[in-house]
Amino acid sequence: MSRPLNKEYRAADFQQLSQLIQNHPLMKTTKTEELSMQKFRTPEYRTKCVMRASLDDIAQGINMYKLQLGVERKTSKEESVTFGPPPRKSAKAATPFIKVLLRKMALVVLFERPSLTAELDTEEGRQVQADNQLYEELLAGTDKSRRTVDADTQTIEPLLKSRLVNTERLRTDQVGSYVSNFEMFDTYKDLEASTKSVPIDGAQKMEVTTYRLGGVDQFVEINQLPSFRLALMLTMRILASNVFEPQQRRFRNMQPPDPLAEDVKFKYRLQLLWKLSSPSPVAREQQAVTSVCFCPSNGDIMAVSYGIYTYARLGRKPRRGYVYVWNIKNPVNPERCYNYAVPVVVVQFSPGSPQLLAIGLHNGDVEVRDISQPDQPALARSQRATSPYFDPVTAIKWIPPSDNDVLAEQDITPFLAASQSGAVIKYQLITSPHLLGFEQQHFQRAEAELEGISVTQPAHRVPLLANRYVQCLELALDPLQSDLYYVLTDEGTMYKCSTNYPLQHLELRQVHETAAVCMDFSPWSPKLYLTCGSDWCIRIWMAGILLPLITLQHHLSPVHCARWSRTHSTILVSLSHSTIDIWDLRNSTLKPVSSTTIDAKIHYTTFCFSHCGRCLAVGNEAGNLLMLAFEDMPFPPHFQYKQLKRALYKALELDPELLQKVRSVGPFHYPNGDKHTSDQ
Repeated sequence: MSRPLNKEYRAADFQQLSQLIQNHPLMKTTKTEELSMQKFRTPEYRTKCVMRASLDDIAQGINMYKLQLGVERKTSKEESVTFGPPPRKSAKAATPFIKVLLRKMALVVLFERPSLTAELDTEEGRQVQADNQLYEELLAGTDKSRRTVDADTQTIEPLLKSRLVNTERLRTDQVGSYVSNFEMFDTYKDLEASTKSVPIDGAQKMEVTTYRLGGVDQFVEINQLPSFRLALMLTMRILASNVFEPQQRRFRNMQPPDPLAEDVKFKYRLQLLWKLSSPSPVAREQQAVTSVCFCPSNGDIMAVSYGIYTYARLGRKPRRGYVYVWNIKNPVNPERCYNYAVPVVVVQFSPGSPQLLAIGLHNGDVEVRDISQPDQPALARSQRATSPYFDPVTAIKWIPPSDNDVLAEQDITPFLAASQSGAVIKYQLITSPHLLGFEQQHFQRAEAELEGISVTQPAHRVPLLANRYVQCLELALDPLQSDLYYVLTDEGTMYKCSTNYPLQHLELRQVHETAAVCMDFSPWSPKLYLTCGSDWCIRIWMAGILLPLITLQHHLSPVHCARWSRTHSTILVSLSHSTIDIWDLRNSTLKPVSSTTIDAKIHYTTFCFSHCGRCLAVGNEAGNLLMLAFEDMPFPPHFQYKQLKRALYKALELDPELLQKVRSVGPFHYPNGDKHTSDQ
């Protein structure tokens, strides 16, 4: 039986103990300590300082209260209070620090939400689907239906990855096999070994040993397989990227110049990225690069034709030609090779069907190939019934479809081919191994004085000529009207023609004193174009004005090719025998801003811009294609047309009459102010 608790129980003992604690010397403080303690008791200090207390503050507070652990003090002679165990003689005061001990405790789960989804094609998924269907049936009644909304939660966007894209884990096993020396001897005894020396980097050679079984090389049959050739091509691309990776990045314009750089210098410099050489030693020694064309849909692919460029070599060397399709992913070997019994003069990709390549030969034939089919013959070839000319084909241009033309997907636009016989023939691809050709023009030699520049005629001109027809050297299409085209001849004349009016020209003009070899329209103006020729000059013309606006002349040698820059409206590039010149109309029209020479002993033949306009492919007579990059160029102006217009007006300040004619033409930019680049 429990007794009731008496409140007076041991009350006298508690009062005596509390009196001893209050009378203890440690509980007595001085006035300074009392003031500091009152500071700690204020509400302002509690709100500002208590929450910011650190271990150093706690240690300082311990020292302030003078709590010394393990020290015995006596209050008086009669009574004493001891804190802690009895002290030793050698004991010292403990360091006032707090020791924290961390222990591992059980895992506390605050929240857990298991997945409520299952794979559909598993047994669990089918069971979940059946339960969901049963749940919907139970809630199908009028009184039991409730509103539900399907939505994705806890994700920014729904995950659309399918399980079908996941692949199974590959398992590898190590299997050991034993082959004795006798078995290896018997195997190689039946094989015929042959050792060949393969040249590497000129002087070095590497010996390669091959084996044949029954006189048949197994590698030859393997090399004919399309799958092996595709794998070999991809492998060579990967290996070439290990060597040419910085140059490939520069070609693709992945590192544009920094406009905020402090050390910007405009040197108009050309840097050599790599050199494409023909793998055939015969082609490399005897053939020159005659034409270069980039694929319209893929700027990494380009077609290069090899043939005869200088007629002095026509009788000394074997008359053969090659067409190689290169890819910048593999600058070592071409990916397509086509051999011909005659030299190749020109190649041109189709803008509508980029896989089609038109090829013009030295004997006047024209053929079209599909480069996507490497082992297939040509799609179509010209026949003598429709193109009875035997002179070299000098230019090919595919006719772009106009806005009024309605073409089916399988229809292919026709193309024009100009030859040195003075004829321009229009070819059409049909369901036949032969091209369907129609003669558009057959130019005769010009007589009397023509519009344009004045040419000094000889005193006694031969009245009877062996050939009454001129040689067509260049063919250019009008950038706006798809039916108009221009033809340059060896007399230095320019014919303006239309496909709607065959066998007659619309305009005839004298643009050069000797042969005119190249013509290019400005990307920022459909009325502004340039021509170059063998009279050492580059002339800039404007439609509607009979005289040239600007004449550029620097070297005493023929200009093989000249084109407008694709990135700067006032810059153009020209090519002579041994130099590549860059002209800037803003700086000077008397001399180029830079002249670059690479392999001065080898003459250049032609060049072509890349799609981005910051690289240049230059061919020479040694069969090499030099890939050059523009470095230290000025930054393109924001308003290209205004910059071009200002440069032209500045160059014509000394000719007020011609300047007034240019002003009377009015705006000469494109209708919408866009940039347009024609096929090179």
